[in-house]
Amino acid sequence: MKNNLIIKFTFFIVLGCLFLTSCKKSEYLVYDKEFAGIYFQMDSIYYSFGVTPIEISSNELKVPVRIIGKSTSVDRTFSVMVKSEKTTAVDSKHYTIAKTFTIKADSINGYIPLNILRKDLGTADYKISLKLVENENFTPVNEKYKESLIHFNNRVERPSWKDWRGNPTWPTYELGAWNPLTYIKFIELFRAIEQKAPATYKNMILAYGPDLQNVTYGWPYDYNYTMVKYVLIPLYEYFMVDHPELGVIIPRPSGY
Repeated sequence: MKNNLIIKFTFFIVLGCLFLTSCKKSEYLVYDKEFAGIYFQMDSIYYSFGVTPIEISSNELKVPVRIIGKSTSVDRTFSVMVKSEKTTAVDSKHYTIAKTFTIKADSINGYIPLNILRKDLGTADYKISLKLVENENFTPVNEKYKESLIHFNNRVERPSWKDWRGNPTWPTYELGAWNPLTYIKFIELFRAIEQKAPATYKNMILAYGPDLQNVTYGWPYDYNYTMVKYVLIPLYEYFMVDHPELGVIIPRPSGY
């Protein structure tokens, strides 16, 4: 009786092993080595021209994608569509985008070049919804990352400078009335001090933070000579002499 039980127990163990082996073999056989999925690496992206130099009229955003599966020795194309119901930007007015894109040979990464046009953005916020589309090379995977929403604008926020009372202020004596164009050029000229007077620029950053974000008393008076020489005079020349058509009024700086 005992021997019969041992034989039956052994039989069921062997049968179970065969069943598991069969399952593993079946799973291996149905797995498609050639399957290639694709997904966005980010489900949303935010961009603002902000204080980008005035002369910059467009910017190419690189919306990143990645594939699941093996890389290949040849380039492979993939496609996206713009979902109109989630998009507020206008094609060819606020942005341009190609029809097909490429995953380069021997790579699992790629990107969608989305060209953002600055001229007609004004101060509004815009968005573009992109959705990956299945083609002969790739199948979109991961539900959350089949789409990506790109937000962008050309809005310039006033710096949070404070007067001696701690109230928000803008240095009208040096820069005239608040104007986004003034601030864009102002920041560009300030950043250029790093190349012309690097030690002074470093000390100013330590004192006031990047882009003078922590200015108190309405102006970096401790470095007024540097600001007049490298910022205010070039700023005056840019708007009042070279580009009066922009309509920006800058007070004539001392020493000019």
